[in-house]
Amino acid sequence: MRWESLQYKHFGIYQDETLGRFTEDPVHLVHFLEAKAAERAVDLGTGNGIIPLYANALYGCPFAGVDVDEGQLALARLSAERNGQFIRFHCLDVSAAARELGYGQFDLVTMNPPYFSAASAGEDPQRARQRHSDRLGDFVQAAFDLLNNGGRLCLCYRADGLTDLLSLLRQKRLEPKRMELLMRRQKVKLALIEAKKLAKPGMDIFVSAEAE
Repeated sequence: MRWESLQYKHFGIYQDETLGRFTEDPVHLVHFLEAKAAERAVDLGTGNGIIPLYANALYGCPFAGVDVDEGQLALARLSAERNGQFIRFHCLDVSAAARELGYGQFDLVTMNPPYFSAASAGEDPQRARQRHSDRLGDFVQAAFDLLNNGGRLCLCYRADGLTDLLSLLRQKRLEPKRMELLMRRQKVKLALIEAKKLAKPGMDIFVSAEAE
């Protein structure tokens, strides 16, 4: 376990190589949020808490985190304590999140969900758990249940999976309203999406070049 700076004031995060490290994707997502200090937020599949820790530091909004991995959550709690942040981390399956935390109680839900449905042969089991899942629908349904009417879901997702994701969001009555496509080496790799609960159709799309 080691302490790493979040490159913002005194804030940092504990990471453990054996539990998996966060990538740049959640960092991009936090900057995409444009959160307000008054928004009540929850992060689904929070892992070691990178999104709540960094977003709370940047925006000051109250955050909670949900995950099923108690080892990762223990790291998240240690990080919050060292940073002097009051962030609640709950060991819950996403399907139980709204029942335990409250239906319609949040203004903002964030997630960096697993991108792939099947693990590669020989892949590290911990990394496979983080990257692979067939439960995207459960995550999106949990977001709908947790959000108040007009509340926002912000997530990052691989660009080549956008067709399925956008279809799922609309099916779950979370209307895509804003999208930023991150381009690297002349190809879009990552999409940042904001969807609003029960909103009318219409989406703004931006393209940004990711720093090499």
